[in-house]
Amino acid sequence: MISVCIPVYNFDVTELVNELLAQANRINYPIEILLFDDHSHSYFRKKNEPLGLNSKVNYLEFDFNIGRSKIRNRLADVASGQWLLFLDCDVMVDDPNYLKRYIDNLPNAKVICGGRKYGPKPFRPELLLRWKYGVYRECKSAYIRQMTPYSSFISGNFVIETETFQNIRFNEELSGYGHEDTLLGIDLKRNQVDILHIDNPTIHMGLDSCKEFIEKTEQGVSNLAKILQMTPCMRKELEKSITLLKVFRFLRMIGLLLPLRWISKVYTPFIRQNLCSKRPSILIMDFYKLTILARLYTKGWRKISQP
Repeated sequence: MISVCIPVYNFDVTELVNELLAQANRINYPIEILLFDDHSHSYFRKKNEPLGLNSKVNYLEFDFNIGRSKIRNRLADVASGQWLLFLDCDVMVDDPNYLKRYIDNLPNAKVICGGRKYGPKPFRPELLLRWKYGVYRECKSAYIRQMTPYSSFISGNFVIETETFQNIRFNEELSGYGHEDTLLGIDLKRNQVDILHIDNPTIHMGLDSCKEFIEKTEQGVSNLAKILQMTPCMRKELEKSITLLKVFRFLRMIGLLLPLRWISKVYTPFIRQNLCSKRPSILIMDFYKLTILARLYTKGWRKISQP
């Protein structure tokens, strides 16, 4: 049996759940769907609560927000299946063979990643940055992802053997948004767990506004710096596999941190203005991440970042 684990936060998952149930019924494969609501607004709780009436769905609401890593671990603790399918709540499945494709690949690896794709270009300008970043930075074929299987790992659409997951789990020291999948990828590599990447993407529907995405990006970069502190023995490997760290290390070595910090102080409003425009630049977004790292570098992780 596969336990489909979906942490829910401020999103209507009715269509997603119904599609998964329909696919499982069509191929006569046993599944259970676990929906844990991480203290969403009442509107979304009322939308999703009726799903719990289905015998194959376990719906639970939390009284307060416990965070992305903790709620995924709680889902796994309750799951009954030999396999766990982790899905973000703000995705859709448009392939009628989505579930079957995962099932067919279960004998091939203990971790299987399906990938991600995005829908058509949004009309609302405030959504362009998130859509453009997703299309140009996150949508990669299985062939490309398999070249760097651990650093290409994303937590929003993957299957893992339950026993394997319970030996590793998401690290609950990370709070806020971003890079919990980076840390799980590191732990999978440490434990020599093979990852198979396949072309079985979900469509990312929940596009953040530019302001929300910038805030989440700042949290994500902060979490990346925290990972460097938590895993100093992995620093060199991280710098090789994560482009942002690779570029940052080069800029640090040639003495450009001071200019980066100055740019961060003076030009951040202009950078954000571009990112929230009708023509946001992904290169400027990448550069903005570097300025955040330069700022964080002076606040406590310098000693573990020396070449």
